[in-house]
Amino acid sequence: MDLPKGISTLFRKMQMNLNTRLKELSLTSTKAMFLFCLSEYEHLSQIEMCRKLDMDKSTVAKMLVRLESDGLITKSTDPDDIRSYIVTLTDKAMQLVPQARKIQMDWVEEVTANLSDLEKHNFCELVETVAENANQLCV
Repeated sequence: MDLPKGISTLFRKMQMNLNTRLKELSLTSTKAMFLFCLSEYEHLSQIEMCRKLDMDKSTVAKMLVRLESDGLITKSTDPDDIRSYIVTLTDKAMQLVPQARKIQMDWVEEVTANLSDLEKHNFCELVETVAENANQLCV
């Protein structure tokens, strides 16, 4: 079994397929991931977003510029740190999040359709555990 190849294939195919499906919402899988993260909170600072998404500051900053120009987020100066921004979803984005989540969940259901409910549950738990292990190794 070539696990790295399998993980790479799964990731690439997921990105390609989700990008195609999310296009109807004028989103990409990466933009959707940012919206999903923000939808869990009323607002986040850019630094908090970096931590929650496990991404570097420049990557997050570049995506936030795109999301802001698309009218999906607003940025305001963080009162606790004037060098940082607080990021909030717009009403437009809040309306897109449930639709984008459904597209994502539909893809997951389709790609795991030949697994039993127990296998799906175990697969999701194992992926989460292995991802956490990878995060700890790459600190």
